[in-house]
Amino acid sequence: MARPEGTHARHPVPGKWANDVSSNQKRRTRRRPRTRGQALVEFAFVLPIFVLVLSGILDFGFMLFARMTVINAAREGARAAVTASDPTTIPSVATGAAQAVASGIGAASLGVTATCVAIVTTPGPCTFATTTGSKTGDAVSVTVTYTYHTFFPGLFGATFPLGSTVQMALE
Repeated sequence: MARPEGTHARHPVPGKWANDVSSNQKRRTRRRPRTRGQALVEFAFVLPIFVLVLSGILDFGFMLFARMTVINAAREGARAAVTASDPTTIPSVATGAAQAVASGIGAASLGVTATCVAIVTTPGPCTFATTTGSKTGDAVSVTVTYTYHTFFPGLFGATFPLGSTVQMALE
């Protein structure tokens, strides 16, 4: 079979020779900018910032939980104290109720104090040492303290003191 005139054995299209390069081939051989490692470098820059923000959010969330637990423990301790039948047991009842409520944050490191606040004029100081040391109408003040230890002390500080005081009238 005879070839048409003007064709070459390698390129059957007329006018194309072996050393001619088409525009499609030029586009294919043109170098693209190298972007293979760009995403990895960007990720390496963003990852530490993302981890820092995430750890701050988590640490703040746990501290907020501890704060709400301390507030609730003081409230429950005061409520248990004002409903105690024997005034001499008020400090131990308040401490027990507060520690039971705060078991989720480690009640062993919880500080609980219950004090008598004289509201009704009585002869002598207001105290829980005797059954006649406090009267109905006097108040009990329960203070709960707790030291929150952060997960990342180098970033956010080592500890934060948390505390709450609740005062209720004796029934």
